[in-house]
Amino acid sequence: MNTDIKRAEILKKLCLGSSYVFSYAYVYLFTGTYGFSELFITIYLTLLSVGAIIWLEMSMRQQQLLGKNDPTRSELCETRFWEVILILLSLSTFSGELQALSLFFIHAVVIYMVLSGTGHLLFRRSSVLLPADMINGFFVIPFVNFFRRILTIGECIHPKDEIVEVILPDGSTVAGKKSEKKPLNTFGIFMVLIIITGFFFAALSNLVSVDNHFSDAVSSIEHFFDNVSVADSIGRFIFSLPIGAFLFGLFQGSARKEDTLERKIHDKLVSFSPRLRFMPDTILTIVLSLFSMLYIAFFISQASYMFSAFAGVLPEAFTASEYAVSGFHELINVVLINFALLATVRLFGSHDRKLLRILSVILMVESMVFATISASKIILYMSRFGYTLSRTLGLWGTTVVFAGSVLAVIHLLKEKKTFAPWLWYSAGSYVVTAIITWFFV
Repeated sequence: MNTDIKRAEILKKLCLGSSYVFSYAYVYLFTGTYGFSELFITIYLTLLSVGAIIWLEMSMRQQQLLGKNDPTRSELCETRFWEVILILLSLSTFSGELQALSLFFIHAVVIYMVLSGTGHLLFRRSSVLLPADMINGFFVIPFVNFFRRILTIGECIHPKDEIVEVILPDGSTVAGKKSEKKPLNTFGIFMVLIIITGFFFAALSNLVSVDNHFSDAVSSIEHFFDNVSVADSIGRFIFSLPIGAFLFGLFQGSARKEDTLERKIHDKLVSFSPRLRFMPDTILTIVLSLFSMLYIAFFISQASYMFSAFAGVLPEAFTASEYAVSGFHELINVVLINFALLATVRLFGSHDRKLLRILSVILMVESMVFATISASKIILYMSRFGYTLSRTLGLWGTTVVFAGSVLAVIHLLKEKKTFAPWLWYSAGSYVVTAIITWFFV
């Protein structure tokens, strides 16, 4: 058997064992850590994240040994980025304030990290097809490979015979089996292991009788296991089986699955996208012009009210809390509507029309203004009443949409792909926000 294939088989078995350990540890996180300190839970969750990264690295190495994936330098860098984000997200749960939201992001990052590392993103890197990538990672790959672990166990118990070519005296070749492996006597192996276990405990009993310090150490271990409920452990193990099957299907399914499906979908989307650009440029120009004029009229009519926060001045008849809350969500909603409008124009309109491009840039600049006004309202509120979780998250959300507007302008003017940097900024800034809550919230 080829050396690379042997190494890949070893990694496959390590991944198989990891699936049982990891899934049990995952279930224990939610069922067995009640009453433990926040520090213990954070360390435990961080170790789980490290385990997921090691599992991914083994799967990626298995892929390389089997010749199924050869990531570029930029693809590897993106995978490393998500690995770092995963660790930082786990550490950020120590504050407790953003624990639930961070746990949600941790699960999403694990899925996305596996897709990135194994080359199953539709565009081989982060793109606007993020929702489709997540559907592929959450549903398609894991559930298509849900019984992969059972098949892998069968492969480990009864490995396939290696086929080699035998050279005959006349120079011809014939395929044959290099060696025939006898099937494992599973029952016999189990019985022998039981006998050896008996020998072990007999030896342990004699050693305990010899040395008091050794006896005390063994007693402390026994006391620990006395506090462990066998029924709870069995229940957690049973509950961990479908979770382990899902995770093994995700990791091992991604490692062994060819990326031809994703490449076909990518090619079809690229070839089909020009057919979607059926909207007349004139209509889209009128639409963008109407939106821009609507926003300009709004800025003019509400200038004294909307921009007063920049000077730290409250409008008449408003308290700081009323001013911060009034219109904040509506302004962010307007920015999100503008993003949806821009996506619609880019999807169904021409990319070559200069006027459309200019109007789209104006739309995004207006979105920056909306985001800036929203941020000023929150900052004024914080300066008077301090930090809270909702205010901190609101400020983070405004920076995310502002950064999205800036990167959209760069995309429109320079024709550069800026979705991936925006996604990286969003993830990184969330981690920073979660850490800030340790000190101020």
